[in-house]
Amino acid sequence: MINIKRTTQIPSSLQSPDIQQYLDDIAAYKQNSSLPKPEPPASYRSSDVLEAFDECFYGKCYLTEEKFANSWIMDIDHFIPKNERPDLRYEWSNLYPCEHHANMARPRKTPAGGYLDPCQDDVEKEILYYLPIGAERPQFEAADPTNIKAVNSAQLLDLLHNGKDKDSIERTKHLRFLIRKKYDEVLHAIIAWKDAKAKGDAQQEFMHRMVLKTLLSRKSFFTMLIRSMKAVQIYVPKEFLD
Repeated sequence: MINIKRTTQIPSSLQSPDIQQYLDDIAAYKQNSSLPKPEPPASYRSSDVLEAFDECFYGKCYLTEEKFANSWIMDIDHFIPKNERPDLRYEWSNLYPCEHHANMARPRKTPAGGYLDPCQDDVEKEILYYLPIGAERPQFEAADPTNIKAVNSAQLLDLLHNGKDKDSIERTKHLRFLIRKKYDEVLHAIIAWKDAKAKGDAQQEFMHRMVLKTLLSRKSFFTMLIRSMKAVQIYVPKEFLD
């Protein structure tokens, strides 16, 4: 996960009169459960919501950082699930773009202590990321083991990337395949950049430097895992990272 600055402009589709009425009805239902349970009047999956996701999240799943052409192909996840807080069904700050399989694998019940929110918490520092040589199995750990939100989030990322039983291990294999491809691409880019630099070829060094900066950008696939590569830690200058 990367830290996200969410646009403060709430998509207009989430502020329709029907939705406002639904929220009023939900509040009344919470006070008096003998009232009919309100039915959601509209979808939260509107074009302006998806466009705002593209602006804030760069077309990436907020959990796995898998990147897509745009947010239309992804699910919309509720950070606090709808079954726990139906009043947050249309809350802009509770909506996140999420790859379908990651969304399906994420538990529907929030664990005690909750999860880190990439729009509120420093997920780049509160979770430790490790991609071993060969990128066989991404690893995640809470930087502070007493931070329950970080512990829960690291466990969730491990589940989504590696699975926990035969079926989920197979379902997550494609994600690990994509991470391995990115790992190899970055490794080759580092080698090409260092080679050009050693030869004093300014044009090639500049070109490969730009390639590396793009591959390691926050807008690219799997930013935090790729930045945790040993080769990146050793050879890539910090100024290459946005």
